[in-house]
Amino acid sequence: MKRKTTVTCFATLVVVLAMFCDFARAQDVAPAEPPVLAAKQNDVADRYRKLEELLLRLADVEADENPERAALLRRAARQSRETFVLEKLVAASQSLKTQQFAKAIESQASAKEGLDKLLTLLLSEDRPQRIRDEKKRIANMIKELKVVERIQRSTRARTENGAELREVGDEQSQIGDRAEKVNNEMKGDDKPGEKDPADKPNPTDKPDPVDKPNPADPTDQTESKPSESKPTESKPSDGKPSESKPSESKPSESKPSESNPEQQEDKPKQPESPEDEAKSQLNDAIKQMRQAEKELDDAKREKAIEKQREAEQNLRAAIDRLEKILRQLREEEMQRELARLESRLRKMAQMQGKVLDDTKSLAAVPIPQRDRQTDLKAGNLAFEEKKIVLEADRAMLLLREEGTSVAFPEVMSQIRDDMQRVAERFAATKIDEVTTGIQGDILAALEEMIAALQQAQRDLEKKKQEESEGSQQSGGEQKEQPLIEQIAELKLIRTMETRIKSTTERYGTIIDKEPSEADDVLGLLQDLSGRQSNLYRITRDLVLKRNQ
Repeated sequence: MKRKTTVTCFATLVVVLAMFCDFARAQDVAPAEPPVLAAKQNDVADRYRKLEELLLRLADVEADENPERAALLRRAARQSRETFVLEKLVAASQSLKTQQFAKAIESQASAKEGLDKLLTLLLSEDRPQRIRDEKKRIANMIKELKVVERIQRSTRARTENGAELREVGDEQSQIGDRAEKVNNEMKGDDKPGEKDPADKPNPTDKPDPVDKPNPADPTDQTESKPSESKPTESKPSDGKPSESKPSESKPSESKPSESNPEQQEDKPKQPESPEDEAKSQLNDAIKQMRQAEKELDDAKREKAIEKQREAEQNLRAAIDRLEKILRQLREEEMQRELARLESRLRKMAQMQGKVLDDTKSLAAVPIPQRDRQTDLKAGNLAFEEKKIVLEADRAMLLLREEGTSVAFPEVMSQIRDDMQRVAERFAATKIDEVTTGIQGDILAALEEMIAALQQAQRDLEKKKQEESEGSQQSGGEQKEQPLIEQIAELKLIRTMETRIKSTTERYGTIIDKEPSEADDVLGLLQDLSGRQSNLYRITRDLVLKRNQ
């Protein structure tokens, strides 16, 4: 019930913040009397003040159950303070009261920018799911385009080999229709997302200086004025003085009119994304398919073959761009997963370290002096250890959802079993060398996993840098990049084998020193036998690449 309530509160928080952003836009569109606007603006500032307080309260509520969300909420509260959103809303209200509208608009625009960034940050919690959905969508498009490209090659070969023109023309038409479906899917997913809502407030020039219509308006005006002035100046061109004046004015008029289009042409080219490139290549391929179809209808076989080849080239280029997007999405997904896992494992190590320190202090009490108070302390430690077990369950869930690692889920499973065993020993007030030894193994395993995750993050950054500096090779079947590289998995398997060996030796020493503990340790040795068997299994799976 508590979990459901916090999720509902977070969703409500995002909706309210979205309403603030919409209200900030509406202020510039719907005119009203200054006192009315000032009252509304003051109300927005008061409500936002409460929203800032809610961010921190909700972060405290989520701290135990969902530390990632708690960290996100605290980051949002910090970002709100650093960007002075509340202060800008208050300043806008004061400016409206004194009818300083220019200052009010400036404060509103600045506050709106901060609100948009804050909303984007809060919505980033759903980014992992959006990445998975986007990966699936892009992968399906790649699969379909590869089929289209393969059919196009087959049809072109049939055209070259002298097949009947009407027959290959019909095939070419069907190929174009199939490519159109993929193209419509690209455009269809683009429209409802962000472009349509953003296009609606564009007529308001002042609050949205970044939007495309705004820079277009002044250039349209400057271009229209010279076009109107040139005919009027050209009429009295019979006299020499009148000819010299227009000649002096024409260079000054032509420079801005020529420079502005160049600037407008350069701007779209620089931030062109791989998806925009893929759309452009696919559009070109479809045009060439339709032209090839027309050439076939006109019985121009050679020209049709040329257009078919061009369509194939553009299809391959579009596939390359989409595969680049897929790699980028996978890299972003890996960065997030690695960071989330490292954060959770660090939290587990911190909690386990504290329990181990408390265990050692409790073990220092001689057995004859242990009493009811010792049992209560051991029960408290059992409760704390079970909290760590819950964290291990969440880490296991992350690893299983990710699905590409072999050794990590097995190590986490063993760590979780050890934690459960420690909690059971605490419940039975078994505060001895075995209990502290198991906790030492848990901490060592966690530290090794954290080190492996850190190395994986460094390797990922290095790989991204190499790809950005050099040309990324593509082609062939794209396989999902594993979260942890094989070498890191093998190192973890080696340390697991070393730990099984050292633990076996430790248990043998305990049996030699305390024969009375033989029955207790025998069950632990049997568990080590099962772990050795699992170690063989995951090593075999890794060699056979069953995780790919």
